[in-house]
Amino acid sequence: MKDTKELDETVKCYLAETRTLIDELKSHPKNYRGNLKFLSMTKENSRILGFMNVYHLYKAVEDIYKALCDDKIVFSENLALLLNLVADKIAECCNLIETKSPELEEIDVRQYLLYCDKAVAGEIFDPNHLIRHTDTDKWLQHKLKAARANKRKNIKKPEEILKISSEKLSDIVNLDEEMIARTYIINNQVAMLKTAIADKDMHAINEAYKLLANDTQNLQNSLLITHENLLGLIQDDTFLQNHQESQGFFVTANGAKYLIPSFYIHDVICESPLNYETVQNQKIVKYVVESETGQEEDAEEEDIPVYYLSSLFPGQKAKNLNILDTILIVDYQEQKIGIIVDSVQKFVSVIKKNLPPSFEKFTPVEGVAFDEKYDMIPILHIPDIMKMFRSLRGYDVKKFEAMTKKHINKILIVDDSETTRQIERTILLANNFLVEEAADGIAAMEKIKQKQFDLILCDDEMPRMNGDILLDNIRRMDNYKSVPVVAMADRPLAKADAFVSKSDFSRDYLIQTLNRMLDNE
Repeated sequence: MKDTKELDETVKCYLAETRTLIDELKSHPKNYRGNLKFLSMTKENSRILGFMNVYHLYKAVEDIYKALCDDKIVFSENLALLLNLVADKIAECCNLIETKSPELEEIDVRQYLLYCDKAVAGEIFDPNHLIRHTDTDKWLQHKLKAARANKRKNIKKPEEILKISSEKLSDIVNLDEEMIARTYIINNQVAMLKTAIADKDMHAINEAYKLLANDTQNLQNSLLITHENLLGLIQDDTFLQNHQESQGFFVTANGAKYLIPSFYIHDVICESPLNYETVQNQKIVKYVVESETGQEEDAEEEDIPVYYLSSLFPGQKAKNLNILDTILIVDYQEQKIGIIVDSVQKFVSVIKKNLPPSFEKFTPVEGVAFDEKYDMIPILHIPDIMKMFRSLRGYDVKKFEAMTKKHINKILIVDDSETTRQIERTILLANNFLVEEAADGIAAMEKIKQKQFDLILCDDEMPRMNGDILLDNIRRMDNYKSVPVVAMADRPLAKADAFVSKSDFSRDYLIQTLNRMLDNE
């Protein structure tokens, strides 16, 4: 659905306000008492408009400012740098909002939030790691694009074998963690040395210098030992045979984690479940194939069957509801399917280990890898996964989906005011409802005949068909006799199940009413 004019004006105003705040955060980071009120207001506007990444970043800055106001922490150079980096990240999000880029939802702000939490807790932190983290993300995206380019050119990279002993690898990891801890100690000693120099305390300066020199030497020795150990692993042929490098996406389905190799991944998209078409009991997504010229008018649509990964690997239901499905378009032997997952965590480069002989007949998994927590993650063998999906009957797919997928309630908003519909839509989307709109009763009846909604949010006075007549028509339909209708109007409607006054409603009361009607409480 295209953005409304009212929404565009609202977003333009929001972007102007938030960019003004970004400039203030960067130019006057110590003015936290003056910025706090403006920051809180802009934070709430971000949430109302659905820009959750920006909301979480502002919330983290707000927590830091409150801690500063309460004298729980002190302002430092590291804190100034952290606030500057967070402001840059918000500015990046604003640019994507302005261009309506889908990449906004893919921005990962968790590392920024983690460092803000450390700052509020008064822990030692080095914001320079955020700069390196950002550079790493860009490198990983570059590697994914390169992998796709190699696939299109049918270029096969030679296998790169790595010799690894789990015991020796554990020693190296432990040594690496020890070095990371030492860097924090050294940063603290540098701060102590600066304070001593500022106080002109020669005794404190000498002590801080000795500690700093000693720990720096220890860190250098540890680096040399790690380097020698790695060289020893590479030169040791006894660990060559069972390990190789693999790249792909960590994904989740029903609480379990899997790795899908990038070799098979054609694209990653998001789509609303409302937009799927069903052909012979098979769900289809319309996938836009870019033309060689890059022109939109030359682009073509391709019908791609989609399947829930949870239908093959049942387990615990997903804890979080998504109003958009994440779909990995995979390609094997010129055939494409879409694999719907609960979430895509990140693109990784890992060490692949072959399955033991007792698991060789379990063809859907081609090996295992270890994530950052050293948990064993199955690597999916996409050719066999595709065969398993195609062998499932429509009845089996529906049965598995009913067991493993949480239901996301679909709500139809019926109101002749575009502004009112947009406000209601923003509130409902922020609370994980699927939403469609109709400008009057006749448009609503056309949608109701095509799709099954879980609840209808309806106005009273509308052109062509008002709320009373619409409800009378709805209650005549067998599949809508028990569907709740909430009158969001200036007066109650006789056949509605609940009433919310349009003139003085609150967001919380509206959501509570909808959840009560849907038995979500």
